[in-house]
Amino acid sequence: MTSIAPNKVIHTAVSAPGAGKTQAFITKIPALLSAGHSIVLALPTLDLTDSFVSRLPAGVPYRVINSTTCDHVGSELKAALKKKDSHLIITTHQSIFAVPPNLLWGWMLVIDELPPVVDFPAFPFEPSELAQLFVNAMEQDGRLYIREGCAGAIETSLATFKAVSAGAERTSMLSKEGARIYECLKDGHPVFIDSEIPNGNRYVRAVVESRCWDTFAAAKEVHVLAASVIGSQFDDFAQVHGVTYARSGFTPAFDGYTSAVTIYPVMPKGRNYSKSAATMPTRSGSATDQQKQGECLVIDDILKEILQRTIGTPLLFSNNWASFRWLPRGAVHRCSIDSRGLNDYQGETDAILLFGGNPSPSDQLALEFLAEKYDRDFRPGFIVTRFLEPSLQAATRTAVRDRSNIKPIQLFVQDGRVAEYLVSTYMPHAVIDWSLSEICPVGEDRRTTVDARRVQVCELFERGKKNAEIARLTGVHRNTLLSWREDWREGQAA
Repeated sequence: MTSIAPNKVIHTAVSAPGAGKTQAFITKIPALLSAGHSIVLALPTLDLTDSFVSRLPAGVPYRVINSTTCDHVGSELKAALKKKDSHLIITTHQSIFAVPPNLLWGWMLVIDELPPVVDFPAFPFEPSELAQLFVNAMEQDGRLYIREGCAGAIETSLATFKAVSAGAERTSMLSKEGARIYECLKDGHPVFIDSEIPNGNRYVRAVVESRCWDTFAAAKEVHVLAASVIGSQFDDFAQVHGVTYARSGFTPAFDGYTSAVTIYPVMPKGRNYSKSAATMPTRSGSATDQQKQGECLVIDDILKEILQRTIGTPLLFSNNWASFRWLPRGAVHRCSIDSRGLNDYQGETDAILLFGGNPSPSDQLALEFLAEKYDRDFRPGFIVTRFLEPSLQAATRTAVRDRSNIKPIQLFVQDGRVAEYLVSTYMPHAVIDWSLSEICPVGEDRRTTVDARRVQVCELFERGKKNAEIARLTGVHRNTLLSWREDWREGQAA
């Protein structure tokens, strides 16, 4: 068999959302096909397929292979890649990274938007659910492993679960969460089990690194079309895998957005937006009771203040836990946080960003595992990928992407981190106005209460001690240590 040197170069077309990266690629497709290239385009969502196909030049042959066109996507995609009957295949990120990488030999692979390169699934399991997991898994030193001789049983359990999910008349003992954990074990990903929490449940969590790098290495040529690459989680793992970048020929010319933009952070200077800050009650009573009544958490009052300043029907991006039951129908356009490809509201000038993106305690533990594994800090890349980049994508769903727009743009964003990211990337002339943060009802940061043990804990951080050891030495709860370590790191970087 001929030995093929692995491809370690990714061609990046990096430009602002709406700058025309996809169109620059589409324009060159006829010439690429005429020159004998075989091309696979992988899109992040099914919703983008119709938009892409509608923009192809007339007469360009193509084949769409995804869950809307066939029942068995994996086998159809494998056969198409092997036979090369079609020289332009359109599929999804998830599908292309699920096929054997060697099938990409000879293909030009074009990835629209950065694909996810790591996932941190985490679920609380009740004792009865754990008992079901432990039928085929065992616990050792805080991790789960497949019991000796039980690999086949796990495969059978997963097959039964998938059949039941597809409507087969069978019974599966696995929950959706249990199936996800078994899948992680089967695929060789590290799975951790935490100590029992007060209600008797235990969290089971995994670190799932994408194997997309093998796919990239096998392809003849790889192009990634994205708004940003450097500093992202994708960039972190590209460096881990020894991948370098070259400028893609699909990079469009872009002179910058022309609209006047004002950015209003809702959090005061130096304060980070978080779920805990946003869900504090604004009057007596518990947060749970107030949510049942459809009112007044901090995030509700923040939105009410913002709506007094908005023009037209603003775009609203928020987490599902922000119900806003009091919000009149039609007052805003409710949009998904993953807004890539959302081009329906380019006439609107205002966007409201009220979603979080800080690592959860479980995420933080996963980041610490990766930091130990690769000797690098993955938290900044997490913040870029899970918080800052989605905020840029959301902000640019507005009329800011319309070169003919002359109306001023108002962006109501979570905090100074987002404001600075927008200015440092594609909105250098935007004005940051802190006036909203001065009147928004943001409570005092509960972390400002001085704990006498904090000085000792910071000294232990500096000595490189792990959280588990620090918790044993000081009695500080592990979740508190995660928060303190985050603050300590920010202080070190300042």
